[in-house]
Amino acid sequence: MTDIVHSPNTKAANRSSAGGGKSAAELVRQSNRWRDNYNPIRGLVIARALAMLEAADRGDFPELQLVMRKIERRYPALKGLKSRRLAALEKLDWEIKVADELPEGATRADAEAQQTFLRGRYELIENLTETIGFLATAEFRGYAILQKHRFNDGGKFDGAVREFHWLPQDQFSRDGQFGDFYYNQNSTFGAGIDSCQALLGEQNRIGSRQLPRENFVIREVESPLYEIALIAFVNWGMGRKDWAAFTEIFGLPNGVAIMPANIPPGMEDEYRMAAERVADGVSGALPNGSDIKFPTTSVRGEAPFKGFCDAQDSDLVLAGTGGRLAMLTAEKGGLGDGPAQEHAAAFDEIAQAEARKISSILQNDFDRVELAAEFPGQPPLAYFELCAKDSLNVAQLVQDVTALATAGYEVDAAWLSEVTGFKFAAKQSISPSAQ
Repeated sequence: MTDIVHSPNTKAANRSSAGGGKSAAELVRQSNRWRDNYNPIRGLVIARALAMLEAADRGDFPELQLVMRKIERRYPALKGLKSRRLAALEKLDWEIKVADELPEGATRADAEAQQTFLRGRYELIENLTETIGFLATAEFRGYAILQKHRFNDGGKFDGAVREFHWLPQDQFSRDGQFGDFYYNQNSTFGAGIDSCQALLGEQNRIGSRQLPRENFVIREVESPLYEIALIAFVNWGMGRKDWAAFTEIFGLPNGVAIMPANIPPGMEDEYRMAAERVADGVSGALPNGSDIKFPTTSVRGEAPFKGFCDAQDSDLVLAGTGGRLAMLTAEKGGLGDGPAQEHAAAFDEIAQAEARKISSILQNDFDRVELAAEFPGQPPLAYFELCAKDSLNVAQLVQDVTALATAGYEVDAAWLSEVTGFKFAAKQSISPSAQ
C-alpha cells in the first residue's frame, strides 16, 4: 500500500520511506498507468450509464467516478457550472468563532484559549483553500475523502496537521450505500456491497486499526449531481453527434439540375458536367431552358437537435443551482444588468449554503479531534466557519469618522490607517509666534 498512509506520519516522512526520492502519489501513478490508456466515455450509451449508476448504489464507484472525471472536462455546461460554484465558494473567508452560549463550567478564558489554538492549527495547513474546493466537489461526485498528514519532525509543530491529502474518488469503494469506505488503490471494478472486505481487505477499510477514522475528513452528499449529469451528457453527446451528421448531409444545399430538351448530339457529357458543377454550388452557366432545384432547403430549418441539446443543459443547471438562472435565458435578449446580478446573487446564495455544510464537516472531523487532544475533558468551545468577506466602503467609513469627530469622539488613528490603507502624517504643532 503506497498511496495512502496507514499511520499518522506526514507525507514528507512517507516520501522518505517510499524510496527513490519519489512521493507515494508519484509511485501510485506509475503503478496505475492503465488509467492513462483508458477512455471510459468511449462507447458510453444510456444502458451502460444506468448500469454504472446501479453499481454506485452498491458502493462500486470506480468506473462511474472515472467517467465523471472525463465528463467534467468534456461537457461545457457541467464544466462551467462546477467552475462557477467553486469560484463563488472561493470568495469566502474563514475565521474561528467562539460559541455564543458557553456550557456550564466553561469560562470565557477557556473559550479564547481554544480559539487561539484552533486558529493556529488552521494557519499551519498548507493547502486549506484547495481542501475546501475539494470538499465542494462532493456535490458533483457524491463524496470527498481527505487524509490528515501531520508534522513529524520533532519541532514545535510536531503532531499538527500540515496538509490534507486526498485521492481521486475512483480510488474508493463502499460496502453498500451506507457502509464503510474502502481504499481501492487500483480502482478495481466490482468491489461493492459484500465484496469490499474480501477484495480489498480490512486494512483498507476507513475506520480500521490501520486507517483510523479520526485521521480522515469525509463529506458525503445524499443526492449528488452525477445522477443528472451522467444521463444529460449521454443525451447531449448523442444529440451533438446526430446534429453533426445532419449538418454534413443537409448543411450545404444539394441542387438538382433540369436540362433543356433537344441537347445537340455529342454534347451530352459537357451539358452534364456543367449541370453538376452548378448543382454542387460552383459558379457556372447552364444552357437556355435549364432549371436548378434545391429540394433539401426546407429540411435544413427543421432540425430539432439544438433544442434537444439545450434541454440537457437546462436539466443540469436546474439541478446544480436549484432553479433556472439568467444564463439559461441568455439567447432571449442577452444578459443585462438585472439578470447578471440575479445570476451572481444566486451563486453567492448557493456558496453560503455550501459553506455551512463544509464548515460543519470540518467542525466535526477536524475541530473536535484537535481540541479533544489539546484540551482533554473540555467540550468544544470554538469552531471553524466559512463566511463572506467583509467589503469595506472606505468613503462611507471616512464620513462616519468625520461625523464622530464633529460630535466630539476620537477615533484611533492607527486603526483607521490600517482599515482604510491611508497613511496619516503627524500633526504639526504651531507656535504662538507663528500665529
